[in-house]
Amino acid sequence: MSSPFLRALAFSLVFSGTLAVTPSVLASTSDAETEAEPDLDLGQRLHRQCALCHGQFSQGILGGKYPRLAGLPDYYLMKSLTDYRDGVREHAAMTVVGGLRTLSDYDLASLSAYIASIDLDVVHPLDVPTPESADVENGEDIYKSDCKTCHGRAAEGNKRKESPKLAGQYDGYLFRQIEKFKAGKRMHANDPEDETFVDYSDQDILDIIGFVTTIDDKN
Repeated sequence: MSSPFLRALAFSLVFSGTLAVTPSVLASTSDAETEAEPDLDLGQRLHRQCALCHGQFSQGILGGKYPRLAGLPDYYLMKSLTDYRDGVREHAAMTVVGGLRTLSDYDLASLSAYIASIDLDVVHPLDVPTPESADVENGEDIYKSDCKTCHGRAAEGNKRKESPKLAGQYDGYLFRQIEKFKAGKRMHANDPEDETFVDYSDQDILDIIGFVTTIDDKN
């Protein structure tokens, strides 16, 4: 029979070995989930909560009270959802109705991938109206001078700059977001010192948005 000392020593080695292994096991599990491909079926299930406000196909609501999400780039959706979940951006409907506070990074990645995969041209075609008072030609000139570099020639977004797709979005929503940028309530271009819209009149902004609404016109 081994001595009490040897039994205690063996127990100590086993216990310490368990502690040494556990973090690496947990880390590999976490890494596996992080590296896993997004689960579109999971994303579709999670989207049921989003659909309460944004519509069955994330098409949003005409007028832009709730914006179109369908077809937005997954990188932008992921950043936005993470910001809402973590309190960087505040909106009660997103965190309470959407239940974002309880979702993991993998949940958000799956939800983002699902929303990005929705092709509204197939399931729910949209024809976003152009504001009647917008000067589309002036808007095009300003857009190509000041907006194209970040948002793309066709307002398709830019992953490197983390800029969203603008084409197909409702004019009312875009106008409200720009007003928030000007008022410092939202950060534009990930730059708290950004002054992109300071020198634009309301008409200039309306013209830019008016042009954007024409980019994916079907006629």
